[in-house]
Amino acid sequence: MLQYEYLEPLNLKISDLAEMLNVHRNTVSALVNNNRKLTADMAIKLAKAFDTTIEFWLNLQLNVDIWEAQSNARTQEELSRIKTVAEVMARRKSGRPDVA
Repeated sequence: MLQYEYLEPLNLKISDLAEMLNVHRNTVSALVNNNRKLTADMAIKLAKAFDTTIEFWLNLQLNVDIWEAQSNARTQEELSRIKTVAEVMARRKSGRPDVA
């Protein structure tokens, strides 16, 4: 997203952005290539550099994190074992013991 929505339209290179943010080129490269998660510190820097909000950048990372978690088979397996409050309450009402 950073590459296509910001760097390319503004004709900026990774090294340009690294200089703007006062960080190492490898840091920006890893972020642009999705090899590094966005930190709050980096969100603050990007917000300043591109005149956006910190929340904009953090929400992008949050959406990626949610998508990755929902796409993860292990997470899906774990979710399938979670009981809802309604299930627990129905079990209690019927007199059946709660099962962990």
